[in-house]
Amino acid sequence: MNEVLRVLEKIFKKSGYTIKKHPKYNLLPLKDYQNNPLLKNVYDSFDNREQTVSYDDISMLNICLRTCINKNRAGQSYNELTGVAVEEHLLKCIQSLFISINEAIKNNKKIKLVVFDDRSDSSSLEKINNLLNDLECEYEILTTKNTGQGNSLYEHFSFSRDKNSLFYFCEDDYLHIPNAIHEMINFYRDIYEETSTHLLIHPQEHELIYSQINYPSYILEGKKRRWRTISHATHTFFTHSSIVDKYWSYFDDTKYVGNKKKRHLGSEKKTTNKLFNHIPGFSPIPAVAVHLQSKESLPPFFDWKKVWDSF
Repeated sequence: MNEVLRVLEKIFKKSGYTIKKHPKYNLLPLKDYQNNPLLKNVYDSFDNREQTVSYDDISMLNICLRTCINKNRAGQSYNELTGVAVEEHLLKCIQSLFISINEAIKNNKKIKLVVFDDRSDSSSLEKINNLLNDLECEYEILTTKNTGQGNSLYEHFSFSRDKNSLFYFCEDDYLHIPNAIHEMINFYRDIYEETSTHLLIHPQEHELIYSQINYPSYILEGKKRRWRTISHATHTFFTHSSIVDKYWSYFDDTKYVGNKKKRHLGSEKKTTNKLFNHIPGFSPIPAVAVHLQSKESLPPFFDWKKVWDSF
């Protein structure tokens, strides 16, 4: 900082302002960021002046949607948030994803959808197919080899390993805004082109961000919203297939999700959250999709009812 700026900074400090250098995606170092490996990982990604050349393809997005709508799961119950029958609740969430896919396609995005269905009732599966008829991209429905949440997780992660593509792994109870897919693709590409580093996007802020005191983060100014660095996410996230393949050991135990005896081995903490030790993670502010399961799973400051009523 030259002498003129030093003088100006002294003047501005009296009013609570400071002068900072402002290149694209500026990440200023915290005093103790070296002691926080997750923040250091993000900072180093942006601070790398010698960009590495990568041959990974980021032009195409594959979306893996896991569905399961049957009497064992839905029955005669109603969702506590929306107040509608579970089948209707899930179908509306699925519809929101399809609308978001179509919106991204209108913006020249290349997308394919693969539905991993875990034995939905025939009537529910027919309704899913009716929604698929309005989809403007290529799609297919696969019946999972084995039933159960962990088995479907393992299968759709495994499916991505030999593909050279962006991937969005999603559950059927996430409510998406129309621009969700379009914005996640754009943000991923922007950061990848800036840093040559793959990343992980969780479509909403994790509940731990607000329940844990002093959750350390960088916040970037995006084109449509801000993006917060994170070190916690669920198994619904956006990344590249090469990350799944390279760090497959972090995905292998997802097959234990829902297993009464071994479910602790399949938790995010034991599996995919370990990715944040290697790649930066981000969540949008406000969210682009929300886990419409319970009050505890919702991010704050997001009017999900307005999104719900818009469909």
